[in-house]
Amino acid sequence: MMNRMSARLGADELRRAVDGQTWYHTLEFPHGIETKGFYDLRSVLPKVPIPASLAGKQCLDLASADGFWAFEFARRGAARVVSVDLEDHASLDWQGTNSPSAARSLVMGRTAEGFHLANEALGFKVERFGMSLYEVSNEVLGGPFDFVFMGNVLLHLRDPVSVLRKVLDLTSGIFLSFEAISLTLSVLFPHVPVAQLWEFDEPRWWTPNVRGHRRLLEAGGFEILRGGGPVFQKFGPIVPARPKSLTSPRNLQWWLFVRRFGVASSWLLTQPKKT
Repeated sequence: MMNRMSARLGADELRRAVDGQTWYHTLEFPHGIETKGFYDLRSVLPKVPIPASLAGKQCLDLASADGFWAFEFARRGAARVVSVDLEDHASLDWQGTNSPSAARSLVMGRTAEGFHLANEALGFKVERFGMSLYEVSNEVLGGPFDFVFMGNVLLHLRDPVSVLRKVLDLTSGIFLSFEAISLTLSVLFPHVPVAQLWEFDEPRWWTPNVRGHRRLLEAGGFEILRGGGPVFQKFGPIVPARPKSLTSPRNLQWWLFVRRFGVASSWLLTQPKKT
């Protein structure tokens, strides 16, 4: 059945609306329309342990961006889905202390317009809260939640354990953490929790190895039920397939391996640790 927005706009109007947005996720819309996202997570979906049915469940997607995961929870029959992300990306945890630079302006001002467009075009009723993860609470979001998901955000946080303690309070059932990890450090130190500090003034901090990801969640108060990875998050069509120039060995490594195979990640299925 055609949903309200796709029927109201039609294929051409919907395509123009979609093309007028900058997208983080690759999303599929009616009429065969797809967004040109920074990430294309469709191949990742069957590799992470989201229950086949979420019927009757209260679900929460933290750091939701365009809502790829939140919409998947809605597809799987969740009774309620809540999506949380920052409205103003100037509020991200930047490393530096100076006023925003030209580099920062590239990610500033990103709004929830894409999410709201997708939510209506797909015919869902996912609730959206524009706020920092440091501010989330059951009182504001109407929790706790049966199933909580958080992806690709711990490395962007100045204080990840503080946020994990917030997530702990929000979780009455299962918490699924899906995060980028350092593949090199995971191979070199498979049994030791270590991480690499990002060397640029960007909203990015520590990238852990697989064991480091696990230790962060344990420090946050979670019991690990099982985990998996590496899983590689593919880039979407908005990311060029080839560089215009190569400026450093690190740059070459990124284009030869990361751009080709995707971002190495691991997942952990957890629950609040029993006291």
